[in-house]
Amino acid sequence: MHAAPEGTFRERKRPRKLTYDALMSKIINSEPTGVTEALKRQVWKDAMTKEYQIILKNDVWDIVPRPKDKSIVSSKWLFKIKHAADGSIEKHKAYFVARGFSHNEGIDYEETFALVARYTSVRAVIAIAAAKG
Repeated sequence: MHAAPEGTFRERKRPRKLTYDALMSKIINSEPTGVTEALKRQVWKDAMTKEYQIILKNDVWDIVPRPKDKSIVSSKWLFKIKHAADGSIEKHKAYFVARGFSHNEGIDYEETFALVARYTSVRAVIAIAAAKG
């Protein structure tokens, strides 16, 4: 019978107790899981208003009559706290997103489009333009 090698056992540690300030900070700075919870705090209302204004400014959607033979894409709000490098809160961000996971390509939609550019792609285009110019 072989003996277990030295140092293979994990040391048991007691859970760290949170101070009152740390516990309250965690509760206050938590991300809401839904609109009802978000509407209870002004910072999330402001984040939702800002997202809505961006959607209107960018002319993201058109309101059209509901087609009888097509399914509808539902939507939802997502909430995230953005932190600075030092760990402090930089901003509260709300996203209004489509829940298109229930749709089938070729039946409910023909193509997808996302107005998102990767930083590396932008740099490559600038580098090509600079080389030709």
